[in-house]
Amino acid sequence: MGLSGYRPKREPEAPEKLNLRQYFEDFPLDRIECLYNFAYLPEDKIERLANGALREQWGRMNKVLKRYLALHVGLAVRQEKYVQQDVGLIFCAGNLQTRFGNPLYLRFEENKQQKPAYYLQYVGEALNSWEQLPQPPEYPEWPKITPGAEIVLAGEHILNDHSDRLGMLRDISPIAGVCALTGAIHWALFRDLAVKQLHYGIPSYFVPIYLETRDDITDAPDLIAPVQVLENKLYVRTALEPYMAYPSARIVSTRHDKLPTWLLRAWEENAMMPAESGADDGDDRDDEQPPMGH
Repeated sequence: MGLSGYRPKREPEAPEKLNLRQYFEDFPLDRIECLYNFAYLPEDKIERLANGALREQWGRMNKVLKRYLALHVGLAVRQEKYVQQDVGLIFCAGNLQTRFGNPLYLRFEENKQQKPAYYLQYVGEALNSWEQLPQPPEYPEWPKITPGAEIVLAGEHILNDHSDRLGMLRDISPIAGVCALTGAIHWALFRDLAVKQLHYGIPSYFVPIYLETRDDITDAPDLIAPVQVLENKLYVRTALEPYMAYPSARIVSTRHDKLPTWLLRAWEENAMMPAESGADDGDDRDDEQPPMGH
Protein backbone atom coordinates (compact mmCIF):
# COMPACT_ATOMS: atom_id res chain seq x y z
CA MET A 1 0.00 0.00 0.00
CA GLY A 2 1.45 3.43 -0.94
CA LEU A 3 1.43 6.64 1.13
CA SER A 4 -1.89 7.59 -0.44
CA GLY A 5 -3.54 4.48 0.93
CA TYR A 6 -4.38 3.28 -2.60
CA ARG A 7 -4.45 -0.48 -3.05
CA PRO A 8 -4.46 -1.71 -6.66
CA LYS A 9 -7.55 -3.73 -7.40
CA ARG A 10 -6.78 -7.37 -8.02
CA GLU A 11 -8.47 -9.05 -10.89
CA PRO A 12 -10.44 -12.13 -9.79
CA GLU A 13 -8.60 -15.30 -10.56
CA ALA A 14 -10.07 -17.37 -13.36
CA PRO A 15 -11.35 -20.70 -12.10
CA GLU A 16 -9.17 -23.66 -12.90
CA LYS A 17 -10.25 -25.33 -16.12
CA LEU A 18 -12.09 -28.56 -15.54
CA ASN A 19 -11.21 -31.75 -17.37
CA LEU A 20 -14.58 -32.26 -19.02
CA ARG A 21 -13.27 -34.15 -22.06
CA GLN A 22 -12.97 -37.31 -19.96
CA TYR A 23 -16.76 -37.66 -19.90
CA PHE A 24 -17.01 -37.70 -23.70
CA GLU A 25 -14.29 -40.18 -24.61
CA ASP A 26 -16.12 -43.50 -24.24
CA PHE A 27 -18.83 -42.91 -26.85
CA PRO A 28 -19.17 -41.05 -30.17
CA LEU A 29 -20.42 -37.51 -29.53
CA ASP A 30 -23.71 -38.05 -31.35
CA ARG A 31 -24.82 -40.83 -29.00
CA ILE A 32 -27.01 -40.12 -25.99
CA GLU A 33 -24.77 -42.27 -23.79
CA CYS A 34 -21.94 -39.73 -23.88
CA LEU A 35 -24.26 -37.07 -22.45
CA TYR A 36 -25.59 -39.47 -19.79
CA ASN A 37 -21.95 -40.12 -18.85
CA PHE A 38 -21.53 -36.40 -18.20
CA ALA A 39 -24.78 -35.33 -16.58
CA TYR A 40 -28.15 -36.37 -15.27
CA LEU A 41 -30.95 -35.04 -17.49
CA PRO A 42 -34.25 -34.53 -15.66
CA GLU A 43 -37.04 -35.28 -18.10
CA ASP A 44 -38.92 -32.13 -17.10
CA LYS A 45 -35.93 -30.01 -18.16
CA ILE A 46 -35.73 -31.75 -21.53
CA GLU A 47 -39.47 -31.28 -22.03
CA ARG A 48 -39.18 -27.61 -21.06
CA LEU A 49 -36.44 -27.15 -23.63
CA ALA A 50 -38.51 -28.85 -26.32
CA ASN A 51 -41.47 -26.60 -25.51
CA GLY A 52 -39.37 -23.44 -25.30
CA ALA A 53 -37.72 -23.89 -28.70
CA LEU A 54 -39.31 -23.54 -32.11
CA ARG A 55 -41.85 -26.29 -32.49
CA GLU A 56 -40.57 -29.50 -34.01
CA GLN A 57 -41.03 -33.23 -33.57
CA TRP A 58 -38.25 -34.73 -31.46
CA GLY A 59 -39.48 -38.33 -31.52
CA ARG A 60 -40.35 -40.69 -28.69
CA MET A 61 -39.05 -39.54 -25.29
CA ASN A 62 -37.38 -36.57 -27.06
CA LYS A 63 -34.58 -38.91 -28.09
CA VAL A 64 -33.53 -36.85 -31.10
CA LEU A 65 -33.29 -33.76 -28.90
CA LYS A 66 -31.07 -35.68 -26.46
CA ARG A 67 -28.81 -36.78 -29.31
CA TYR A 68 -28.72 -33.19 -30.52
CA LEU A 69 -27.65 -31.98 -27.08
CA ALA A 70 -25.11 -34.79 -26.71
CA LEU A 71 -23.39 -33.70 -29.91
CA HIS A 72 -23.44 -29.98 -29.18
CA VAL A 73 -22.36 -30.25 -25.55
CA GLY A 74 -19.58 -32.66 -26.52
CA LEU A 75 -18.36 -30.39 -29.33
CA ALA A 76 -18.52 -27.38 -27.00
CA VAL A 77 -16.35 -29.22 -24.47
CA ARG A 78 -13.76 -30.12 -27.11
CA GLN A 79 -13.76 -26.58 -28.53
CA GLU A 80 -13.97 -24.98 -25.06
CA LYS A 81 -17.08 -23.06 -26.08
CA TYR A 82 -18.73 -23.03 -22.69
CA VAL A 83 -18.61 -20.65 -19.73
CA GLN A 84 -17.41 -21.77 -16.31
CA GLN A 85 -18.88 -19.65 -13.51
CA ASP A 86 -19.73 -20.01 -9.84
CA VAL A 87 -23.29 -20.84 -10.86
CA GLY A 88 -22.08 -23.80 -12.91
CA LEU A 89 -21.24 -24.62 -16.52
CA ILE A 90 -23.19 -22.71 -19.17
CA PHE A 91 -23.58 -24.08 -22.70
CA CYS A 92 -25.56 -23.03 -25.72
CA ALA A 93 -28.39 -25.45 -26.39
CA GLY A 94 -26.88 -25.94 -29.83
CA ASN A 95 -28.53 -23.51 -32.21
CA LEU A 96 -31.97 -23.79 -30.62
CA GLN A 97 -33.93 -20.57 -30.34
CA THR A 98 -37.27 -19.38 -29.03
CA ARG A 99 -39.97 -18.34 -31.47
CA PHE A 100 -38.72 -14.77 -30.95
CA GLY A 101 -35.24 -15.74 -32.12
CA ASN A 102 -33.55 -15.68 -28.69
CA PRO A 103 -30.86 -18.31 -28.04
CA LEU A 104 -31.50 -21.03 -25.47
CA TYR A 105 -28.94 -22.19 -22.93
CA LEU A 106 -28.14 -25.07 -20.60
CA ARG A 107 -26.67 -24.75 -17.13
CA PHE A 108 -25.10 -27.78 -15.48
CA GLU A 109 -24.20 -27.90 -11.80
CA GLU A 110 -22.04 -30.29 -9.86
CA ASN A 111 -23.76 -33.46 -8.72
CA LYS A 112 -22.30 -33.77 -5.22
CA GLN A 113 -23.93 -37.01 -4.14
CA GLN A 114 -23.16 -39.55 -6.84
CA LYS A 115 -22.50 -40.15 -10.51
CA PRO A 116 -22.79 -38.69 -13.06
CA ALA A 117 -20.60 -35.70 -12.23
CA TYR A 118 -23.16 -33.02 -13.20
CA TYR A 119 -26.87 -32.53 -13.56
CA LEU A 120 -28.90 -30.28 -15.84
CA GLN A 121 -30.18 -27.59 -13.50
CA TYR A 122 -31.54 -24.95 -15.90
CA VAL A 123 -32.74 -24.58 -19.49
CA GLY A 124 -33.96 -21.34 -21.00
CA GLU A 125 -32.90 -17.89 -22.10
CA ALA A 126 -29.85 -16.13 -20.67
CA LEU A 127 -30.17 -14.84 -17.11
CA ASN A 128 -29.14 -11.29 -16.19
CA SER A 129 -26.76 -12.65 -13.55
CA TRP A 130 -24.60 -14.35 -16.18
CA GLU A 131 -21.56 -12.20 -16.89
CA GLN A 132 -20.53 -14.09 -20.02
CA LEU A 133 -22.38 -16.11 -22.62
CA PRO A 134 -21.00 -19.03 -24.65
CA GLN A 135 -21.20 -19.44 -28.40
CA PRO A 136 -22.45 -22.54 -30.24
CA PRO A 137 -19.74 -25.00 -31.29
CA GLU A 138 -18.71 -25.53 -34.89
CA TYR A 139 -19.53 -28.71 -36.78
CA PRO A 140 -16.76 -30.96 -38.10
CA GLU A 141 -15.77 -30.90 -41.77
CA TRP A 142 -17.65 -33.17 -44.16
CA PRO A 143 -15.77 -35.09 -46.86
CA LYS A 144 -16.37 -33.90 -50.38
CA ILE A 145 -18.10 -36.19 -52.84
CA THR A 146 -16.06 -36.51 -56.02
CA PRO A 147 -18.29 -36.34 -59.12
CA GLY A 148 -18.46 -39.74 -60.76
CA ALA A 149 -16.88 -41.52 -57.78
CA GLU A 150 -17.27 -45.28 -57.76
CA ILE A 151 -20.19 -46.53 -55.70
CA VAL A 152 -19.46 -49.68 -53.70
CA LEU A 153 -22.86 -51.17 -52.95
CA ALA A 154 -23.59 -53.98 -50.49
CA GLY A 155 -25.98 -55.43 -53.03
CA GLU A 156 -26.49 -58.85 -51.48
CA HIS A 157 -27.34 -57.38 -48.07
CA ILE A 158 -29.71 -54.77 -49.50
CA LEU A 159 -31.45 -57.05 -51.98
CA ASN A 160 -31.74 -60.12 -49.74
CA ASP A 161 -31.87 -58.92 -46.13
CA HIS A 162 -34.06 -55.89 -46.80
CA SER A 163 -36.13 -57.06 -49.73
CA ASP A 164 -39.28 -55.88 -47.95
CA ARG A 165 -38.20 -52.27 -48.59
CA LEU A 166 -37.44 -52.67 -52.29
CA GLY A 167 -40.87 -52.60 -53.94
CA MET A 168 -40.50 -53.02 -57.70
CA LEU A 169 -36.86 -54.19 -57.40
CA ARG A 170 -37.97 -57.47 -55.85
CA ASP A 171 -39.17 -58.65 -59.24
CA ILE A 172 -35.96 -58.13 -61.22
CA SER A 173 -32.59 -59.89 -61.24
CA PRO A 174 -30.00 -59.01 -58.56
CA ILE A 175 -27.64 -57.48 -61.14
CA ALA A 176 -30.44 -55.31 -62.53
CA GLY A 177 -31.36 -54.32 -58.97
CA VAL A 178 -27.80 -53.22 -58.18
CA CYS A 179 -27.64 -51.25 -61.43
CA ALA A 180 -30.95 -49.55 -60.66
CA LEU A 181 -29.84 -48.55 -57.14
CA THR A 182 -26.43 -47.36 -58.30
CA GLY A 183 -27.94 -45.34 -61.14
CA ALA A 184 -30.48 -43.74 -58.82
CA ILE A 185 -27.75 -42.73 -56.37
CA HIS A 186 -25.66 -41.17 -59.17
CA TRP A 187 -28.76 -39.31 -60.40
CA ALA A 188 -29.38 -37.82 -56.96
CA LEU A 189 -25.74 -36.92 -56.38
CA PHE A 190 -25.55 -35.15 -59.74
CA ARG A 191 -28.48 -32.97 -58.61
CA ASP A 192 -26.87 -32.22 -55.24
CA LEU A 193 -29.59 -33.97 -53.24
CA ALA A 194 -27.30 -35.52 -50.62
CA VAL A 195 -28.12 -34.65 -47.00
CA LYS A 196 -25.41 -34.38 -44.33
CA GLN A 197 -25.63 -36.77 -41.42
CA LEU A 198 -23.52 -37.85 -38.46
CA HIS A 199 -23.75 -41.50 -37.47
CA TYR A 200 -21.64 -42.86 -34.62
CA GLY A 201 -19.35 -39.86 -34.98
CA ILE A 202 -18.70 -40.29 -38.71
CA PRO A 203 -19.60 -37.36 -41.03
CA SER A 204 -21.37 -38.90 -43.99
CA TYR A 205 -24.50 -38.46 -46.10
CA PHE A 206 -27.98 -39.70 -46.90
CA VAL A 207 -28.84 -39.87 -50.59
CA PRO A 208 -32.48 -40.19 -51.70
CA ILE A 209 -33.20 -43.04 -54.12
CA TYR A 210 -35.98 -42.29 -56.61
CA LEU A 211 -36.95 -45.37 -58.58
CA GLU A 212 -40.59 -45.09 -59.64
CA THR A 213 -40.88 -41.35 -60.31
CA ARG A 214 -38.63 -38.29 -60.30
CA ASP A 215 -41.29 -35.73 -61.17
CA ASP A 216 -41.09 -33.95 -57.81
CA ILE A 217 -38.02 -34.16 -55.60
CA THR A 218 -39.97 -32.67 -52.69
CA ASP A 219 -41.85 -35.99 -52.54
CA ALA A 220 -40.38 -38.73 -50.38
CA PRO A 221 -38.03 -41.05 -52.29
CA ASP A 222 -38.57 -44.79 -52.44
CA LEU A 223 -35.50 -45.40 -50.27
CA ILE A 224 -32.49 -43.59 -48.85
CA ALA A 225 -28.87 -44.69 -49.00
CA PRO A 226 -26.45 -43.90 -46.17
CA VAL A 227 -23.24 -43.00 -48.02
CA GLN A 228 -19.77 -42.93 -46.48
CA VAL A 229 -16.92 -41.31 -48.42
CA LEU A 230 -13.61 -43.17 -48.25
CA GLU A 231 -10.69 -42.51 -50.63
CA ASN A 232 -12.87 -41.23 -53.47
CA LYS A 233 -15.21 -44.20 -53.21
CA LEU A 234 -18.76 -44.07 -51.93
CA TYR A 235 -19.71 -46.98 -49.68
CA VAL A 236 -23.39 -47.88 -49.39
CA ARG A 237 -23.96 -50.66 -46.87
CA THR A 238 -27.75 -50.60 -46.61
CA ALA A 239 -30.94 -48.97 -47.84
CA LEU A 240 -33.42 -47.45 -45.41
CA GLU A 241 -36.89 -46.03 -45.35
CA PRO A 242 -36.96 -42.23 -45.81
CA TYR A 243 -37.99 -41.27 -42.26
CA MET A 244 -34.98 -43.12 -40.85
CA ALA A 245 -32.67 -40.37 -42.12
CA TYR A 246 -34.11 -37.70 -39.85
CA PRO A 247 -32.39 -38.21 -36.46
CA SER A 248 -28.84 -38.34 -37.81
CA ALA A 249 -29.51 -35.46 -40.22
CA ARG A 250 -31.31 -33.23 -37.70
CA ILE A 251 -28.50 -33.15 -35.17
CA VAL A 252 -26.17 -31.47 -37.70
CA SER A 253 -28.69 -29.02 -39.13
CA THR A 254 -28.87 -25.52 -37.64
CA ARG A 255 -32.67 -25.60 -38.00
CA HIS A 256 -35.06 -28.44 -38.69
CA ASP A 257 -36.81 -26.52 -41.48
CA LYS A 258 -33.56 -26.34 -43.45
CA LEU A 259 -33.83 -30.07 -44.09
CA PRO A 260 -35.47 -31.27 -47.32
CA THR A 261 -39.25 -31.11 -47.46
CA TRP A 262 -39.54 -34.84 -48.13
CA LEU A 263 -37.54 -35.65 -45.00
CA LEU A 264 -39.67 -33.40 -42.79
CA ARG A 265 -42.87 -34.98 -44.12
CA ALA A 266 -41.59 -38.53 -43.76
CA TRP A 267 -40.47 -37.88 -40.19
CA GLU A 268 -43.73 -36.19 -39.16
CA GLU A 269 -45.64 -39.22 -40.40
CA ASN A 270 -43.45 -41.79 -38.63
CA ALA A 271 -41.74 -40.12 -35.66
CA MET A 272 -44.04 -41.50 -32.99
CA MET A 273 -44.15 -45.08 -34.23
CA PRO A 274 -43.90 -47.52 -31.30
CA ALA A 275 -40.84 -49.30 -32.67
CA GLU A 276 -38.26 -48.46 -35.30
CA SER A 277 -35.17 -50.09 -36.67
CA GLY A 278 -32.03 -48.93 -38.44
CA ALA A 279 -31.51 -45.18 -38.12
CA ASP A 280 -34.33 -44.72 -35.62
CA ASP A 281 -34.98 -41.83 -33.23
CA GLY A 282 -31.96 -42.53 -31.09
CA ASP A 283 -30.72 -46.09 -31.56
CA ASP A 284 -29.81 -46.25 -27.88
CA ARG A 285 -29.55 -49.65 -26.28
CA ASP A 286 -30.51 -48.42 -22.82
CA ASP A 287 -32.80 -45.49 -22.04
CA GLU A 288 -32.17 -45.70 -18.30
CA GLN A 289 -30.05 -43.11 -16.55
CA PRO A 290 -28.30 -43.30 -13.18
CA PRO A 291 -30.50 -42.08 -10.31
CA MET A 292 -30.28 -38.38 -9.63
CA GLY A 293 -28.44 -36.93 -6.70
CA HIS A 294 -27.14 -33.46 -6.08
